[in-house]
Parts: sequence; structure tokens; C-alpha cells
Amino acid sequence: MKLFPFAAVCGTTFICLSVSPLVLAEDADSLDAIVVTADRKARTVDETLTPVTIITRKDIEKYQATELVDVLRRVPSVNAINSGGVGQPTSVYLRGTNASHVLVLIDGVKVGSATLGTTAFEHLPLDQIDRIEVVRGSRSSLYGSEAIGGVIQIFTRKGGKGFQPEITVGVGSNNTRKANVNLAGGNNTTWYNLNAGTEKTDGIDACNNSNACFASPLQPDNDGYRRESASLRAGHRLADGTEIEVTALQSQGDTQYDGGFQNHTDFTQQASSGRFKHKVGERVVITAQIGQAQDKTNNFKDGVFKSRFNTQRATSNVQADMQLGQAGGLTIGIDQQNDKIDTSTRYDRTSRKNTGMFASYQHDLGKTQMEFSARQDDNEQFGRQNTGGVAVGHDLPNNLRLKASYNTAFKAPTMNDLYYPDDGTGVGNPKLAPETSHNTELGLQGTLPKGKWEINAFHNQVDNLITWKDIGGFKSSPFNTNKADIQGVEIVAATQLAAWNIASNLTLQRTQDKSSNQPLTYRPTQILNVDADRALGRVNIGATVHAESKRDWDDASAWPTIVRRQLPGYATLDLRADYKLSKDWTVGAKIGNVLDKQYETNKGYNQDGINGLVTLKYAPK
Repeated sequence: MKLFPFAAVCGTTFICLSVSPLVLAEDADSLDAIVVTADRKARTVDETLTPVTIITRKDIEKYQATELVDVLRRVPSVNAINSGGVGQPTSVYLRGTNASHVLVLIDGVKVGSATLGTTAFEHLPLDQIDRIEVVRGSRSSLYGSEAIGGVIQIFTRKGGKGFQPEITVGVGSNNTRKANVNLAGGNNTTWYNLNAGTEKTDGIDACNNSNACFASPLQPDNDGYRRESASLRAGHRLADGTEIEVTALQSQGDTQYDGGFQNHTDFTQQASSGRFKHKVGERVVITAQIGQAQDKTNNFKDGVFKSRFNTQRATSNVQADMQLGQAGGLTIGIDQQNDKIDTSTRYDRTSRKNTGMFASYQHDLGKTQMEFSARQDDNEQFGRQNTGGVAVGHDLPNNLRLKASYNTAFKAPTMNDLYYPDDGTGVGNPKLAPETSHNTELGLQGTLPKGKWEINAFHNQVDNLITWKDIGGFKSSPFNTNKADIQGVEIVAATQLAAWNIASNLTLQRTQDKSSNQPLTYRPTQILNVDADRALGRVNIGATVHAESKRDWDDASAWPTIVRRQLPGYATLDLRADYKLSKDWTVGAKIGNVLDKQYETNKGYNQDGINGLVTLKYAPK
């Protein structure tokens, strides 16, 4: 399929706006909120020159979402594949890039598996999350490796003034049971939040295709999931304005699934940090942070141990934010990351260090705003990697704002890519180079009578894509052979119609593997989200529509022969309502997939049909 040129993308942007400015949206209030992920310092969404979506605790509770992917799917240019329901492996794709091209942070700490190169979103509990910031577009010039498609930062819950306890229990289909206790409090100088939760479900039968699940013979059964989680966030502000804060999040449990080699996994996901922030004079703020993250799985087959993969990641950074006159702002800093893996599989190398130095400068010229960023990463495996970016914003008449940017980014090879031992079916390649990208972007945003709208066109060219290829004897190895071309348009707006808050967005994208001239797998060409919510006294009601077009996938059941096939598109409808029983008690109910749509996001793996959840929340005022 011939790709549409970037100029055509920009033209489509304005055509779509003129046809339907109200059908595509996100929460209007979020566009005025403070965001820290886009520029590594606090700025409003309107001030940033990078598209950002904020998901607040209020949003999570309003949607009555049960899994992190439920809320991430609402973000423009996000699609996810899930391998069989709650707790099953879940990959998140952002702006058509690979799942490994998304940098994930928890309270500023980089998380994920050093062997796989991705984050286990399925194990991160929503009950522990206060807000999520999703930065769409390349940000390696500030964060280093992975940020080719964007950055997702998760913040744990934070206390406020006074004592604010909260207890929530829920029951639902598939014998789902959950409970959560949150204790928050503080005053003008101290804050704390302690949270603990448990969830358990019988799940659904994960697999519907024996080739996809490597299970023979395939026995229909429910694949259950259990998760216990806890988080702590506490801080204090000293008399001179210095802030000290500690955070910790841990999630652990077990997953059952269909597999011929393994069918049960015990997991642990953990992230913790200590942060120090001090103001020097009136124009300089110094921030220092140390962090630690763990991604651990123990895998079993019918109760017999099979394998262990454990990533231990230590990070540290120091950053200085300086105000230069009335119009300029400079940020400089240094990051250090040390990855270690402990596995039952013998790798040639089990650790890797990376040091990165970065700088960012913003300048305000009245109606024009400019930003320049640059970073150098020094990795002990592949040496130095330089990235940079430039962005310009200009205020136009009628409350319009035009934005343009160009950024380079890179993704370091994973430990599996480099050092996976020869097990007869695959072997790593220590000569791999990092994947690199060049991203160009053009955006326009404006206001509506009761909301805002935003349109972004992007073109991302990715080189040195790492692909595992057959090297003979039914064995594969990774090579820097592929190039990808990704183009797209995001149309986002927020408004109120007849007392309904409408929030929706539309993504149109095309991806192409330049080596095969075929679309990248599991990337839909259209993604639509619509949320409609209304308050009726003590009752709040809402509905969500999520739709994705057909996607390509590679059928490797006759390996090494691979056949390109397509998954059909789908649309789901969710309904929700909550009722304020009293000032302290609230009951909520959600019906997911109301039309009982049968669909797949990953070939061979089931998704839940019509399902329900009822929750009861006690939060004394």
C-alpha cells in the first residue's frame, strides 16, 4: 500500500477539523493542568510543545476502569494487544512504533524488563495510581533509550490536607473479587499515602488457537489471576522550601495461562525512589533522585519449575532548572542507569551501565515559544549515542496556536537481542546497533465555546529496526535489517453538549516496513475513542466506545515460512453508572462489552464477552 505523504497528512488535519470539530476529544480541564513528564519539569499542558494526555485519579474512578490498559486505550494513537484477558501479557503501542519503543516511568523511576525490553502493564494496579501522563512523540533528547514513540509516566497516590481514609470493595463476572484500603493525609508541609489492595479472578479461557498458544492438546479452561499490591508515598517540606519525598510500589501474584512449555507464572513488579528538591536563590532549583526497580518472573509447567527471569535496575539523576531572565529557562542534568539480570538461563553478559547528560532550553518571544534539547548517552555495550530536538510554538489570532517540532531518538538492544544463549531455536547477536528514529511533527490547537481541540500530524522514520530472522535449522537471530515509515494524524477535542461531557479522539495512521513494503503488525489504521458522561443529581452515568480497524499479523505456524494475514476490526461499548448513597458511601456498576462482541487483539487469544463489576466505596468526609 502506498503511504500518504506528510503534506497530505497535514492537509487531512484541516479537512477533518472543518468537517467535525466536536466528535473527537479528551477532558478539556486536563489541557490546562500541570504536567512534568513532557519537559522534565512542571509546566502547563498549554505551555508544552509536545502533545500530552493526562489521566487523573478522578478519571480512573469515573471510568470504573479495572486494568491499566483500560485507561491507556483512551489515549490518542494508543493501541494494545492482550493475550487472553486480565493478567495476561499486554503490549502497548504508541503512534505506530513498537511496544519496546515506549519509555515507562513510575514516580520518575524507569521500569521494565531488561531481557524483553517491555513493561508488564498487566501487573501494574490502578488502585495504586494517582495520575498518568502520556507524552506522544519522541523524547530521547531528555530521557534516552526507548522514547521513540513516547513516554508514559505513572504517579502513585499522594496525600493531602487532613486524614482521608478510603475503602473500596468490588465483585464481578468471572468470579472477580477485589478490595482496596487507602490512607491519605497531611498538612501544609507534610503528606503521606499508604495503600494496599488485593484482586482475584477466575479469568477466561486465554487461548482459542493451539498454534498461537503452543498448547497441544488444547483444553478449554479458565486461566485465573491473583494480585496483591501496596504503595507508599510520603514527603516533607522544610522551612527553607526544601522537599524530601520517598515512594514505593510493589505488585505481586500469579498468572495461569495456556502453554505447552509453561502454564503458570509468579511475578513481582517493584519500583521505589527517594527524591530531594532544593531551591538555590530565586532562580535555580536542584533536584536529585535515586531509584530502584525490579521485574521478576518464575515460570512453571504443571507446578514444575521451568525458568526464572529477574531484572534489577538502579537509577540516579541530578537536575538543575534555571530561570534565565524573564523569557528563558534552562534545564541541565545527568542520569545513570545500571541493569542487572539474574536468570536460570546462562547469558554471556548479565549487566550493563548507561550514563546520559542532557540539556533543554526554552525561550519565550511573546507570541512565539522555542525549545531546544540535546542529550548524549554513553553505554558500555554500544558506546555513545547523541539525540536532539527543536520545537516552535506560535500564537495565532482567534486563540489558535501552531506547533512544529523535529526530534531524534534511539532504542538500545535488549539483553535478549544481544546475549540470549544458543538454545537451538534462537541466539542473540552482540554486534547489534541501536535502533534510531527521526520524528517530524506539526500541530494546531484552539478553543471551543465549552472546550478545546487539538490536531497533530506526525511522521516518524525508524532505522536499524531489530528483527529476529531465520538463520537455518529452525533457529533465529536478531539483525539490524529493517526500516519503518510511520505517518499519522491525531484529532482531539473536548466539549459539552446538552449537559453531556463528550471526550473523544480519532487517530489515522499508516505504517510501513520498508524491507517488505507491508504494514507493521498489529497496528490499526484507524483508532476511535468516545466517552460521554453526565451528572444527574446523585447519579453519574457514562458510556465508552472504543474501535479499531483491521490489523495485519504474521502467521508463523509453518515456521520458517511466514504468511501475512489480517485480524478484523472491532468496536466495543461499555456502560457505567454510580450513585451517591450518602456523603460517605458510593456504589458503582459497570457493564463491559455490552454487545458481547467476539474479537481478538492478539491472534489466537480470547477477549472477555459481556462482563460486569459492582463496587462499593466508603470515603468519610
